[in-house]
Amino acid sequence: MKRASVLILVIVLVFSLASCSSGASKPTPSPSASPASGTPSLVPADFKYTQIPFLKDYNQYRYTDEINVLYLVCTTRAEYFINSYAAWQPALAEANINMELLGPPEYSDESLINTLESALASGKYDLVLLYPITPAAITPMLDSVWETYHIPILAYAFAPDTQCGHYYLGTSYYNAGTVLGQSILDYVDANADYYKTLDAIPVAVYKNSAGAEQYQRVAGALDVLKADGRFTLIDEYEANGEAACLTATETLLTNRPDVEVILTQIDNDVTGAYQAVTSGSYAPSDYLSIWGFDATGAVCAQMAQDGSDGYVQGSALIDHTQACAALEEIIPVLVGAAKQSVLIDFTQEQADTMGSLLADYYITVTPANVSSYYK
Repeated sequence: MKRASVLILVIVLVFSLASCSSGASKPTPSPSASPASGTPSLVPADFKYTQIPFLKDYNQYRYTDEINVLYLVCTTRAEYFINSYAAWQPALAEANINMELLGPPEYSDESLINTLESALASGKYDLVLLYPITPAAITPMLDSVWETYHIPILAYAFAPDTQCGHYYLGTSYYNAGTVLGQSILDYVDANADYYKTLDAIPVAVYKNSAGAEQYQRVAGALDVLKADGRFTLIDEYEANGEAACLTATETLLTNRPDVEVILTQIDNDVTGAYQAVTSGSYAPSDYLSIWGFDATGAVCAQMAQDGSDGYVQGSALIDHTQACAALEEIIPVLVGAAKQSVLIDFTQEQADTMGSLLADYYITVTPANVSSYYK
């Protein structure tokens, strides 16, 4: 296979979801069982819960009137949030759930908390879907938020041990990595005639030591490659962001032109590597592949432009459609309970399921399916 010449895409990227940090904090307040202050609308007994089946046990809380949700995120400049909101908003509206996206333009706990407090005081919202910057900054507020407003906070993509919400739809960064790792194996298997000629498949990693949580994505992918046995790690380079990864790739292609796989921690790194590879100054392998996370518009554009012969071969993310289906099921139940002044006391097994539910929704966007995710 010979690669067609590719034009360098010059696209300004916004920050990735992966750059938001997390941390430990205090326990979540105990569930409330105070007297009902309102009665939710009656719900059909035959409502089907497909994403979270055990919610049928709490169907009596399901609220069928109009619901207003605030999607409050660490920064509105992160493209994942913009893309997920664009996918969710119309689908949720059909389910009588109105969603609004808010968040600071830059990473600031103080700004995020101020926005949260103003939103709660406004009385506009029935539930807050929250992706915080520092989970520990939210924990001290949980008791007072519930006691004052009876508005639940549903932490999105954070596990219960982060203690930044009343409820959780959590994920596993490691699992995201294993999904991407399998996609790398699929790519290698699809080009087996070439890779059989190599004694080993050299891999380079770009990482950001400040993003320990997000590094678990890299760790998951590397474990898959290690178990396969055909790959060898050149090194893990400290390189974060487009400019740093452009420079790192220039150095890499100079010293190790035999590199076959570049695995990055976020998509912003992918575009930097891509610029170096396609600059014309180096002679990379025709089968060199670059991989990232979050399926940003720039990375999807590169895959759409270059196709299966391109250098960018995949980016993993939480599938918006499946996540939206889960939100459609759980939000009305939590809101209906809140309108009766109840925080649902899920069993430990149920809480654990929700705390890792999104881990099952990871997919890899590749040149073969990018048209479904990028227009």
